[in-house]
Order: sequence, then structure tokens, then C-alpha cells
Amino acid sequence: MGNRLHVAKKYQVEYASIEAFNWKIEEFHCLLDALDVDYTGDTYDEDFEVDKENWQSGLEKLKHLESLSQDEQDTINHALEDLRYKRKEVIDLFKAYLEAAEPNDYYMHFSFF
Repeated sequence: MGNRLHVAKKYQVEYASIEAFNWKIEEFHCLLDALDVDYTGDTYDEDFEVDKENWQSGLEKLKHLESLSQDEQDTINHALEDLRYKRKEVIDLFKAYLEAAEPNDYYMHFSFF
């Protein structure tokens, strides 16, 4: 049995038409950090991935912000202020991104462009 390197013969990426957080790369990553949503890469990376379960966990925190500790609420609210988005807007965007993501993939693939 072998374990040889292969290359994808066909790799096609199509992005959903959901657009948000213009030039707010670092601020968006800071929101993910505040929500304890892990992502690949660094704070300044324009291309990154998030596993869907982790994304949903962050969405639940946004939905139920009042049930979190005051420190967590303050951190998340500060991140939302830096993004200049209201919590309801971000909840709706998180839902839309999740629904638009490739259904057969464990990860959500993002790119700022």
C-alpha cells in the first residue's frame, strides 16, 4: 500500500454573492477571536478556513450574548463596534455564510477580495 503525492485534476471554486466587512480583515478576525472561533492562518490573512461546528458555536454566542459573562459580552461588543456592524446584522451574515457554504465540506472557505 502506498501513500503517494497527487494533484487535483479539477479544482473549482465559486464564491457566494454575500459581501460584507469591506477592508475589515483584522477586525473580522478579532470578532472571530472574541467568539472563540478558530480559523486557519493569521489575523491579517485574506484567505482562511473555519470549521462549520466552530462557526455555529460563534453564531450561538452572538444570538445569546446576554447569557455570557460580562467580560465576554464586552469583548464581543467591542469587536462589533470596530467592525461598525450591529449584532443582528452579523447574526444574519453568519447564517447566510453558513447556508451558502459548500454543504459537503466540513470547512467554510473564506477570502477577502
